[in-house]
Amino acid sequence: MILYTPLSQEDIYQSEINHEQYMVITYQDKPCYAEKMSDGNYRLIQLLSTDPNDYLQDCFSPGNIIRQPM
Repeated sequence: MILYTPLSQEDIYQSEINHEQYMVITYQDKPCYAEKMSDGNYRLIQLLSTDPNDYLQDCFSPGNIIRQPM
């Protein structure tokens, strides 16, 4: 089955992952899906933008550490 959707597979199918540590934050005026880490920082999981140029910026690469959500 093929699903044509901008959502990730984890958003569609239920999983055993604790979703309490994941949240949508605004970073540089762009919505992002991020994981809250134990030290208070956030790890970028996914950029939620409709502008293709946003995905070319290195600061929005998955895995980047965000010091403070804006």
